[in-house]
Amino acid sequence: MNVPRHPAAFESPLVVVSNRGPVSFSVDEGGELSAVRGSGGLVTALAGALFESDATWLAAAGTDGDRAVAASGRPIDLAPAGRASFIDVPEERYLGYYNGVSNRILWLLHHYLFDLSYLPTWNAETRAIWDDYREVNRQFAQALDRESDRQPVYLIQDYHLSLVPRFLRELQPDALITHFTHTPFAGPAYLKVLPAPLLEELLRGMLGADVLGFQAEAWAENFLLSVRDSLSDARVDLRRRRVHVDGRTVLVRTYPVSLDPGPLRLTSRDPEVKRIRRELTRWRGEAKLLLRVDRLELSKNIPRGYMAFDSFLADHPEWHGRVRFLSLLPRSRAEIPEYETYAARSLEAADAINAKYGPDWIPIEIRTEENYHQAVAAYGMYDALIVNPIFDGMNLVAMEGPLVNKRHGAVILSHNAGAYARLGRHAIGVNPFDVAETAAAIHQALEMPDDERIRRARGLTRAVLTSSPVRWLTAQLRDLDRARAPEEPGGSEPGEHVEEPFGTVDGEVGHGHEIGGSF
Repeated sequence: MNVPRHPAAFESPLVVVSNRGPVSFSVDEGGELSAVRGSGGLVTALAGALFESDATWLAAAGTDGDRAVAASGRPIDLAPAGRASFIDVPEERYLGYYNGVSNRILWLLHHYLFDLSYLPTWNAETRAIWDDYREVNRQFAQALDRESDRQPVYLIQDYHLSLVPRFLRELQPDALITHFTHTPFAGPAYLKVLPAPLLEELLRGMLGADVLGFQAEAWAENFLLSVRDSLSDARVDLRRRRVHVDGRTVLVRTYPVSLDPGPLRLTSRDPEVKRIRRELTRWRGEAKLLLRVDRLELSKNIPRGYMAFDSFLADHPEWHGRVRFLSLLPRSRAEIPEYETYAARSLEAADAINAKYGPDWIPIEIRTEENYHQAVAAYGMYDALIVNPIFDGMNLVAMEGPLVNKRHGAVILSHNAGAYARLGRHAIGVNPFDVAETAAAIHQALEMPDDERIRRARGLTRAVLTSSPVRWLTAQLRDLDRARAPEEPGGSEPGEHVEEPFGTVDGEVGHGHEIGGSF
């Protein structure tokens, strides 16, 4: 095997690509661009490490300001480091790619959310929106190819861009490419809900990368089993987490995303957070606080959380008036019918419980506005945090809460959240479908003895801090170089790379990436 003449990953520039960027731009009355930090878990988890690395980040334009940057043909510099660039996707094509395939097919598929008794049904419209998905992925690859003279490492993010690795590989056979999936990845039987040509295109698209990353071992294994089941020309090595295909070796690895605590803790000291905390303290009164912070979307299991709370109140009338349930639920993808229906049913479930126990006591308060300062203020105050997704790639809420909580709050955590592998021994684990078990967990969390509460809270914080965005990035760069090295008999077992030291010297990773600062 001939190893391409390409700089080592640690010595190469970084180019990150995702559907949503770390910033978006608006144009003021004077024609000047101003930037606003992007939202979403991906940006929250990764922007700090990647911009400390002086990365260029490519995303789809979402505002007139973004489109102005795209039209200029040049990235725009960001402080303290890094650059942002955009591609301008035609609106109709973007709707098919984003609302059609990404959110109504792939998101539902990987989270096991289809009601298979009647959905999905594939038809000519399916093929049309898949064409949109394919062409937007191709457009991203062509934009990335314009960086080829710098010989960068390409870090491609998430299920929206599953086909980009293969398209980019066709343009640059020697490119260093990773693809990281932030969601779960469906198992081989469920994945076969997709029409066979689409499933094959999806898997082959991802296999254009040198390294494929997932949040948890279960999702990595699902991918490997799906490739073995659906691609006859691919040789899958389950033990060593490798796929041999098209004369190349693709490493399939687990890189659990974590958080940089610095910005979160700095935000917790912001005057606006302190003001909101005082308002919430008055609202709560002497009651204990049960908290959830979630997007109002299908995978978060919101109605079952309310059913469990109702069951808890029915079983423990002594808690009536002594606990309040604050639900911070920003609306998500409201233009998609399934999401709007789910939001309505979630709110109706809460209204029914409030009607049952009101009007003198309103046990559930729901706030649907997008307000990060409010979420951070509430994190500091909860006695119990409920995180019960049906399935989740990681779930950053389960990690954010313990980092700023001041009451040794307990965390009720779904076994199906990726974060459970890291936090489970310190959390109260629940089957997200078991309402009775979740009700018992609420009771356990609220009546937990102080010594156990302190021990668990400290364990949660330590578990979150064992990793960082730097480790996430460093492990992938190291594995990129391993993927290009000649294979040796008896090579490393899957997962060994995660436990290795960072390899940083004086705040640097190798020679190309300065990732020091708050890390």
